[in-house]
Amino acid sequence: MSNPTAPEVIEGTLYQVLYANASTDYTVALVETDAQGGSGGRRVTVVGDLGGIEIGAALRLEGRYEKHPRYGEQFRVEGVEVVRPAGVLALERYLAAEIRGVGPALARRIASHFGEELAVVLERSPERLHEVRGLPRVAAQRIAAAWRDASGERELTVFLRGHGISSVHARRIYKMYGAAALETVRSDPYVLARTIAGIGFRTADQVAEKLGVPRNSLQRARGAALYLLERMAEEGHVYAPLGYLEGQFQQELELEPELVRTAVGELAVSGEVVVEGTAADAAVYLKRLHVAETAVAACLRMLCAGRPLGEKAANAALAAALEANADFAPNADQQRALGFALRSRVSVITGGPGTGKTALLRSILAALDAAGLKPMLCAPTGRAARRIAEATGREARTIHRLLEYAPETQSFVRNRAFPLRTNYLIVDEASMMDVELAAALLEALTPNSSLLLVGDRDQLPSVGPGSVLNDVIASEMVPVAHLREVFRQARHSLIVANAHRLNRGEPPQTANRADDDFFFFERSAPQDVLGTIKELVRHRLVGRFGLSDSSEIQVLTPMNRGPLGVHTLNAELQALLNPTGPELRAGDRIFREGDRVIQLRNDYDKQIFNGAIGRVIAVDATRGRLGVRFEDAHAEYDLSELDELGLGYAISIHKSQGSQYPAVVMPLHQTHYLMLRRNLLYTAITRAERVCILVGTRNALMQAVRNEDERRRFSRLTERLRAAAD
Repeated sequence: MSNPTAPEVIEGTLYQVLYANASTDYTVALVETDAQGGSGGRRVTVVGDLGGIEIGAALRLEGRYEKHPRYGEQFRVEGVEVVRPAGVLALERYLAAEIRGVGPALARRIASHFGEELAVVLERSPERLHEVRGLPRVAAQRIAAAWRDASGERELTVFLRGHGISSVHARRIYKMYGAAALETVRSDPYVLARTIAGIGFRTADQVAEKLGVPRNSLQRARGAALYLLERMAEEGHVYAPLGYLEGQFQQELELEPELVRTAVGELAVSGEVVVEGTAADAAVYLKRLHVAETAVAACLRMLCAGRPLGEKAANAALAAALEANADFAPNADQQRALGFALRSRVSVITGGPGTGKTALLRSILAALDAAGLKPMLCAPTGRAARRIAEATGREARTIHRLLEYAPETQSFVRNRAFPLRTNYLIVDEASMMDVELAAALLEALTPNSSLLLVGDRDQLPSVGPGSVLNDVIASEMVPVAHLREVFRQARHSLIVANAHRLNRGEPPQTANRADDDFFFFERSAPQDVLGTIKELVRHRLVGRFGLSDSSEIQVLTPMNRGPLGVHTLNAELQALLNPTGPELRAGDRIFREGDRVIQLRNDYDKQIFNGAIGRVIAVDATRGRLGVRFEDAHAEYDLSELDELGLGYAISIHKSQGSQYPAVVMPLHQTHYLMLRRNLLYTAITRAERVCILVGTRNALMQAVRNEDERRRFSRLTERLRAAAD
């Protein structure tokens, strides 16, 4: 070994990643050192901060060899410099590992064709890649673009790592802003908090401070205002009162509250926000949310202004539908709903479980057929769309698929210029539709279309901003049919009965009889609640209620954190149900082949949307990638994208909206006190098809029953619709 006071330098190619922590960039890897003196290189185990560097990258590492008592000799990295791959073999590995569409065989062919000239071709004449027989044009373009962009991404990574931001985030920033990424961050570091998942205002603030941005500057105030508005949107609000922003400036960000008005004024001039009203109660909107809310109101006004189906035609269609469905004897509420659906351009049907929404929809569809209309069915989620398709025997699609999202343009193909080919649209589970999705959908309807919104107003509002269904109902602009009567066959279900008891503010029945489908197991200590849940999921439920295995059981919980939150429950259930197998680590999370996972935010490129449940079917630890099969799609994730995924053995009740599960198990404990609300418990109970089990304390259950606070969302859609109706 060399002088311990002077670090050693080794050069080579990143051959294999053995372990990578996505949040800290700590990596254990094999580096194939460059050959010296004509002899082949050797593989060295290196440990340290490698920052998510790609397989095949050429590295110059500074550090020291050390002896690990278990793993033997390894090189502890103190400094790393990424250089472009040198040598044909390194280039071949780089192309095979990092360029989509170029596997080992094609990379070998490219390297063989150009030989030692390959580096020069990539640098100066990438168009010559077309000389390689069998190389698709799109692959040649990807290779050229990746090589061209490598230097820019490396420069950005070095800059951000100097400010405490991991290379995983650096790659995501570069992916979004491309060659302009470094200049974008330097000119406005607060853009990081607004646009990059996983980077909050505090981190962006630290970067800004190091760049010399004064703490009471207008630049910081503008960044703070936009950050607060984005955070409000994540919490479901469409706008923020100006007075709220002033309070947050002072209490949370230590900014002078007077700066809010100046910052908001400048953002309004630049078009980034829209301000309605004056004084402290003025409404401050992100521009995109203001556009969406006003578009929803305008589209609904347009539809309502159209001519409805004539009385004679509506009566004939209704008679034909009832004749075709002789077994369907509508009650008074359902008759009213049928009339609204046929005689109004826009109408709403709302009701809880067991009130006959599905049977009613079948009759409405038959009536529309008889009237010569061409109805389309859609829902916000894949599960909801499949469920309504199975119940009605008609095709149903998710709203995103109906509107034909195009990743290359990051927009919907169907819009005002190229509308949907239907004159009657039915939206099921409409309570899940946020204001932006509603705007995109309504703008794709022609002026002569009719719209029927079907949903349960007592469920939680959408995950995204707004509460469109409830706002439309509250506006009294369109006819609303409330289905209240529970049908006889549904009355035998305690799930249905208890959901309606809950809405009346009554505690659920919990006799725990063997033939019931609703149970409450009282447990006091969090560890006892957890132990019971694990017993239920692993043993006690399987083989009963028609459940063949634990994959049909979904654990729902009110909160993400805490001893009975999503994170803790998932760790425990993963260890119980899938303890071993090929795995990939991302921070403190482990994904294993066979794990149930959930998509945590919309990924329009992959066409995988927030709340989708999938299963890990492939783990490539060497390249840091996962393959996930969802119910109607397959997606690949690399290390920089793993924060889009979470384990799905336990999910939040919010994430369960629009889905049904054969069995639902839910902890209900004082540790959830911040979230114990009636509509949250109602939503959880109504997700269960065959059996629902609550585990926890009776005090927590009663707190949820009594608390009917729905946490009002800031939205002006109701007022806009009422103004239009006046």
